Amino acid sequence: MDSSGYRSDGVGLAVAIVNAVYGTDPEADDGALLEKSLHEYGVMTRALSAREKAGLRGWAGHLHNVFAADSASEGAHLLNQLLDVVVTHPYLTDHGGRLHLHYAPGEADPLHRVQASTAMGLAIVLCDYGMARLGVCRAADCECVYVDVSRNAQRRFCSESCANRTNVAAFRARAKSTAATASLPG
Repeated sequence: MDSSGYRSDGVGLAVAIVNAVYGTDPEADDGALLEKSLHEYGVMTRALSAREKAGLRGWAGHLHNVFAADSASEGAHLLNQLLDVVVTHPYLTDHGGRLHLHYAPGEADPLHRVQASTAMGLAIVLCDYGMARLGVCRAADCECVYVDVSRNAQRRFCSESCANRTNVAAFRARAKSTAATASLPG
């Protein structure tokens, strides 16, 4: 995986942990989803403690605020606050014959590793693309976030299902309005 720009592992991890906490399934165990995300992104392979899960939930809330920022300057302000809290120790590493950058040592606790990686990854995206590539789903009942990797930066939903649900609802509302207008005497 490309480790720079909007394809960064830190950026993908940021989306994964925010969506684990802010996902639309009220029955989902966000602690299990957080663990799954950390396993998928190679942050850790063990179970999270209750304290670590609580720390990640709080961090996800801070990251959600960055994705929801109305402007690049607001996003930068929020990210600078996070970067003030996070201590980074950047170093190059070689996995599979390809050099890439890590922002926290492998022996650091999971929360520290997540904080360093996600804050730095989002900072790179914000510097390179502004807020055009970061967003919160526009579906009425969804708070999930996304990073837009499309060519034209027109993404507005976290998933196809949210986009389809919203478009169907809009179509039905227009059809109902048209039918109501057509039934008026005139």
